[in-house]
Amino acid sequence: MSVSDKNAMPGDWRAWASIAVIVVLVMLGMIDRNSINLMIDPIRQTLGIDDFYISFLQGPAFAATFLIGSLAMGWLTDRYSNRWLLYIGVSVWSLATVASGFSDSFVMLAVARGFVGLGESVLQPAGWALVTRLFPAHRLATAIGTLTAGSQLGVAASFLITGFVVSRAGSMPQSSFPLIGPREPWQWVFILTGAPGLLLALLVFMIAEKRNPADGQASVHTAVMPFVKKEWAFLACHFLGFGLLSVLVNGAAAWGPTYLMRTHGMSVQEIGLLLGFVGVPLGIGGVLVAGWLVDRSFKKGQHDAHFRHFAVRSVLVAVLGAIGFTLDQDVWVPLVCFSLIQFIQPFSGVAGAALQVGVPEALRGRISAIFIMFYNAAGLMLGPGLVALVGNWLGKNGLGTALAMNYLILASLAAGLLWTGRRYGQRAYVRYGARRAVAWPQKEA
Repeated sequence: MSVSDKNAMPGDWRAWASIAVIVVLVMLGMIDRNSINLMIDPIRQTLGIDDFYISFLQGPAFAATFLIGSLAMGWLTDRYSNRWLLYIGVSVWSLATVASGFSDSFVMLAVARGFVGLGESVLQPAGWALVTRLFPAHRLATAIGTLTAGSQLGVAASFLITGFVVSRAGSMPQSSFPLIGPREPWQWVFILTGAPGLLLALLVFMIAEKRNPADGQASVHTAVMPFVKKEWAFLACHFLGFGLLSVLVNGAAAWGPTYLMRTHGMSVQEIGLLLGFVGVPLGIGGVLVAGWLVDRSFKKGQHDAHFRHFAVRSVLVAVLGAIGFTLDQDVWVPLVCFSLIQFIQPFSGVAGAALQVGVPEALRGRISAIFIMFYNAAGLMLGPGLVALVGNWLGKNGLGTALAMNYLILASLAAGLLWTGRRYGQRAYVRYGARRAVAWPQKEA
């Protein structure tokens, strides 16, 4: 990094203070996104709907606007102030969460959930873009990984906060306040968790937003397709390699608890404690350690570190998953292997950093948004279904083997793609760099 690049960076304290603000917003988003999962039965009873409609509120109602919105936010991130985009996004999903508390029908709640997804779709594109301007290339994996750790903390916090509010509200008769009217306990959860976001959104203006002086050289009409055609091998290895890891993670997350209940007789409470006190801390530690190791290698000149590290990690995941879910006569074998996998597999911080150092600045928002949509869609749509399909094919007791195959096959394929992508990732960094503003070919008139 050149001296001018260093001078363009804010001080360490301000950069990490900005990260802290974004982490708070990420945690807030996870709370507003996931709180519905602990209120399924009360919502179903109040609105008179069945599990199919509940699953729509949990999944498609949120995911459709989140995935489509991610593309739009990538386009906006490349053009407008990322701080203002974050402010608008936080305000939108907070208002929508509050509106969920005033929903008295399935349609109203579904529309509110859609706006929660739309507002939260700004988090990763704008968050990654801001972080990329605050940190040098050899610290990006740790910085973006910290945002991922914030999302995991937010998931844990959503269960704690929702459980507390529901228990307190549930101990009182149906509550009514002026201008609000009578509300059920689950509605109060949405109102009380959404309202703080309207104030916390103002924290975004504490974030340092330093654009490269050369940004103006890149037109707002900078085209994506010429870059995609030129760097298709880099993007293919990156998207498919990390995308397969997303499919793997979502499949294991969807069916792992069921496997422990069916095969080893664990209760829901035991699994909840396991995930809360073992899985979440290991996941947070894993994403931070992964970022630190990649940054350390990158600083030493291994500019393929993002691909190299996760190619090796994918091999370890394949081996551990195959062993843990086949040699599973004793419950401690899958539990130990799963715990190790939880520490090894968190990839989104390193995957995001790989794009920030290998894509021209004028295109980072859009390319990042396409990847965010791709890996989330692939994981959510393919992960649970593949494990279920293989499990059904294998028969009554085939879920453990299906999970073993999920780890072995998908992680092995990911390892091959990421190992192949090393030279393309290194070449992309050499061409564009983490701090180099490149005026990419413009769209023809």
